[in-house]
Amino acid sequence: MAKKDAAAKDALERKSTEEMILNFGKGKYSAIPMAALWAKELKKREENRHLTPAELLDLALREVLSGRVEWKDLKKAAVAEVAADVPAE
Repeated sequence: MAKKDAAAKDALERKSTEEMILNFGKGKYSAIPMAALWAKELKKREENRHLTPAELLDLALREVLSGRVEWKDLKKAAVAEVAADVPAE
């Protein structure tokens, strides 16, 4: 299974971002807000702290365009963020 994941990652890296945008089936204009929200979520993660803003946005855009991230994932992240901000009574 590790070989399959590595092969999928290699195939994703070979495609240019422009090609992925043009071939995105859900409408390229809906991918932009999704990528922006996902970039904010990725920035919070410890493993991504070393990435520049441009690298974060590229990573987020690639994950959205590849189908790894969908609206339901973004909703979960937003709910978790709101729950973390609410003080315990």
